[in-house]
Amino acid sequence: MENLNAVFIDQKMPQSERLVKFNRIAIQQMQVLESNEERNLLK
Repeated sequence: MENLNAVFIDQKMPQSERLVKFNRIAIQQMQVLESNEERNLLK
């Protein structure tokens, strides 16, 4: 995530927009982890 933050800052992306992007990324990652029941990574 730190490297993404650096890229977003370099692109002059406002902090509020970066926060929204990171939130979406986190939600997507949680969905991937939860949808793959074979791994049981979060249970």
